[in-house]
Amino acid sequence: MEELLSHEVVGTRVGHMRTHDMIDLWVAVTSGIVKYGFAIEYRDLEAPRTGIFDGLRIVIDPDVGFEMQCFLLLHLFGHSVQWVAPSIEHKLGELQNTEDRSRFMQVLHAYEFEAATFGLQLLHERGLTQQDQWYSDFVNTDWRYVERYYQTDKLPPWQECVVSGCPLIQPQPIPPLKQRQVAVRFAF
Repeated sequence: MEELLSHEVVGTRVGHMRTHDMIDLWVAVTSGIVKYGFAIEYRDLEAPRTGIFDGLRIVIDPDVGFEMQCFLLLHLFGHSVQWVAPSIEHKLGELQNTEDRSRFMQVLHAYEFEAATFGLQLLHERGLTQQDQWYSDFVNTDWRYVERYYQTDKLPPWQECVVSGCPLIQPQPIPPLKQRQVAVRFAF
């Protein structure tokens, strides 16, 4: 099997987490996601997809590097919360129905960073409070990647999007969830 472009850059905080820290993160996060009622699955996904979610499960492509898998689980967990929490589902309307590109980018930014707050909350609930800077840098790197994609309609080189020392994401309580199937959404 050929490994997908790994989104990892050696020598930076994003892409350079120590192996034992990733394993601790993986164990805590997968357990937390399952306890919130989502299934986790590995499946070969069509490039450039690295992960998908549908309100019931989070699917990760096994060819993605392990550190990216850890981030994707947190990221897609946050988005899953957004789609199945009745108290915040009203926020999705503008994301799906905004035609003005400038306004859409503002809404997309808010959507991405709200998802990040739920991912960080899950980390904290699972007792992991030492990875806030790594996670915040990864969230901001991911945002730069997504933002560049929407600006150019091309996937940019991940290495050009990597940032460090970003302001810390603040965790937000995870609202009550009502698992249900939603349209498949994906990360790339």
